[in-house]
Amino acid sequence: MSRQLVVLSLLLLGANALGQESSRGRELTRRKVTLSRHTADMPVELHVAPDYLTTLEFDSPVDRAGVKLADSGGRFVLFEVGTRLVTLKPANDLPPGERVLLTVPFADDRVPSSAAFALAAHPSEVDVQVQVARLPRTAEAVQAELDEVRAACASNEAELEVLRRRGTVEGPAGMILAGLLGPVGITARRIKAASMRGDDLNSEDIITYQGPGWAALSLEVVNTGATPWTPVEATLSLANGGRPRDLPVRMREARIEPGKKALVVVETEGLNKLEGSALQLELRDSGGTRRLLFDPFVF
Repeated sequence: MSRQLVVLSLLLLGANALGQESSRGRELTRRKVTLSRHTADMPVELHVAPDYLTTLEFDSPVDRAGVKLADSGGRFVLFEVGTRLVTLKPANDLPPGERVLLTVPFADDRVPSSAAFALAAHPSEVDVQVQVARLPRTAEAVQAELDEVRAACASNEAELEVLRRRGTVEGPAGMILAGLLGPVGITARRIKAASMRGDDLNSEDIITYQGPGWAALSLEVVNTGATPWTPVEATLSLANGGRPRDLPVRMREARIEPGKKALVVVETEGLNKLEGSALQLELRDSGGTRRLLFDPFVF
């Protein structure tokens, strides 16, 4: 077959295909849709028709499980969702004026978070390929969002300041307002509990304080070593075994200097449940290299 005959055959085939499309009365179109933050709530109208696939191609991954087609009547014979593609085809022409909503959420946290499309019939065209892209955020948009976040933070900070003023009342008034001091008062008792092993640390007595729903232990620790020591955590356990309880440690000084002493307070709850039991207390620094362990004592 000569080259001229091949070219002529291809031209005739193309003309025949175009004639078939014209006979159906619809032009196949390719569209580009750009989404922005301000148009996210306005569905984009797309034209669909039977015997044609309409494919939407997105510039970022979609949340496949969240894609919804409001087709309760089963009017679409094909509806497939991929990572970046949505393909659909109606069984018949949709009635004039009817629109089927397609909602496509995105898998990332960019804005807009989703896209909406109104699927409808058109007498002269059908969208066979739709490329969907989201506009990158402009500097003005980023600044506007930042201003919103700052305003929200300022409002929250004002509310937190009010709560802080209510919740940080010090002294007896603060204890009463917090429910830590009631008509029964506070019970204090001195317990002889000498330190067993102290890594150049020692203490003689433990004073226990107990009030409504709380308890604390205070002890005076002497640092006889050559380096400073900072207790950061305490462990209280039953002397005969059992799971130890890690407790916070409070101290006025930042650390106990060599040859100095400081008052250390251990806060705890539920000591009343251990009343009459032999307990063992241990204080340790952040690295656990120096510890202060006490003889068992009965609370």
